[in-house]
Amino acid sequence: MPRRSLIVPLGILLTCLVLVPACKKKPPTSPDGTTEPGPSAAPNAASSDHVLFAHLKVKDIGNSDIFTEIKQAFTKTGWDQIEEKLSQRIGIKPTDFDAVTFCVTEAPENGEPKFVLILASNKPVNKTTAFGLQSQHLMQDFYKLFDEGRIHFPNDKTVVLLSPVLIPQYLEGYAKNQTSGWPLTPDLTKSAAGHTAFLVARLDKFPTEARNGREMKEFAPLLAAHTLTVTADLKGKELSATARAAFPDATAANRAKEKGQELMKMATGEVEKLMTGKSDLGGVFPAVKEAHRTLQTAKVEVSGSDLTLAASYKADFDIGQMVAEAVKKIRESAVKMSALNHFKQIVLALLNYDSGYNAAPVHGVGPKGALLKNANEKPLLSWRVAILPYIDQNDLYQQFKFDEPWDSENNKKLIDKMPKLFAPVGKPSKPGYTHMQMVVGPNALQPPSVNIPHSFPDGTSNTIAVVEAAEPVIWTKPDDVMLPGAALPKDLKKKFGGVQPGGFNVALWDGSVRFIPDTVSERTLGLLLNPKDGQVLPSDW
Repeated sequence: MPRRSLIVPLGILLTCLVLVPACKKKPPTSPDGTTEPGPSAAPNAASSDHVLFAHLKVKDIGNSDIFTEIKQAFTKTGWDQIEEKLSQRIGIKPTDFDAVTFCVTEAPENGEPKFVLILASNKPVNKTTAFGLQSQHLMQDFYKLFDEGRIHFPNDKTVVLLSPVLIPQYLEGYAKNQTSGWPLTPDLTKSAAGHTAFLVARLDKFPTEARNGREMKEFAPLLAAHTLTVTADLKGKELSATARAAFPDATAANRAKEKGQELMKMATGEVEKLMTGKSDLGGVFPAVKEAHRTLQTAKVEVSGSDLTLAASYKADFDIGQMVAEAVKKIRESAVKMSALNHFKQIVLALLNYDSGYNAAPVHGVGPKGALLKNANEKPLLSWRVAILPYIDQNDLYQQFKFDEPWDSENNKKLIDKMPKLFAPVGKPSKPGYTHMQMVVGPNALQPPSVNIPHSFPDGTSNTIAVVEAAEPVIWTKPDDVMLPGAALPKDLKKKFGGVQPGGFNVALWDGSVRFIPDTVSERTLGLLLNPKDGQVLPSDW
């Protein structure tokens, strides 16, 4: 567990706390006069010798209205499968957790941080599967997780992960007393009680390099604090968080206040850009709007050498709908990325073919799999078959008889063996059919072949190599989007897309790939298909 992987996020955490609204003496009101959700008082500074101590009551979250709605939304998209996979990995279902306690006892200037992580469950932990421990058993009932980590089970419902050097203190502390045994203390236990989340960080014990590093320079006034104490409480659908940062003196606290106000102003501006921009926020808009309200009502207060902060965020909107829509968008994005990756591999295969033969096939290949000599020669197999050796499909390539057409007795048997690379992503399709096609005709690519880059006067980055066609074809057949006329058809755009919503994928002869939205004009699309029209592409490209 690298030292910087712990320290840098804590600096970011402190900054995020400053970005949220601070304490107000009176609850803020909305423009319509109703009372807005208000934060509670800042916590008293807790006493701690640890670099970091954090306690999270997972049970509070699991019983909240927010989590109930989130779980219901995920139930429709496989919540049980998610829990089962996690349970197999760690031996506990996420919903069986009661609390999580994390403590960094030391963070040396040169060396690994020393940590203790306590996972408390309301059901027995399956030790035979937890963290894959079957063959990692060590002495004293400790298990090896990784070089710098050990696992112990103080009882059947608790798992403890810790640094090996802390084992003696742990055995005399928490292993004997799960109420206040080391690394717990009576003060920390009392301070964390009653809160959904509690954190105290001794920033003055952070390594000097981490506090003064280049990436933390922007947050230097905030990181000048000695101690940061944070509490958070979740009730219903309202989350309130409060914080107290103790500085060396009032001057340092006021510098931090100025930096906090500056960052809040920046954050508010970014949220406003998001709300008024062209981005489709969809079901997420209510959540963004509430974040804007939170930032607008923000206030940072200094009392002596302390900077006090607080926030209250009320999720008074349909969280389930928001999660469902977010999951849908994530899945759509994953499908698009996967499809683009397929196109990337295809165009790279064409480029590698060109490197080997000083030309790449257009439409198809002739006897012995060789490039056609002229446009009048009839191809036997598609260009997709020709590039098989370049997409790790040489075994399949060797099964073809290249002196026979695609529908010969031998070659016809290979149609159902189409590589997944040619299949549409996220859409059911007929076996052996593909939407990956070239566009062939007088105003597009012309058989028998092209030479890169000489065949592209307009530039390889301005000419489409492979496109996602609307109508699928048999992948082995020399069949593509054919545009035989002297002029492009008026319904050109209808020949592409339909596999994914909103547009279609293309690969360009420079090896790049793009998703072309339906809003692209017929003229722009026509210019992209023609490698030598000599015209500048319009602004909608």
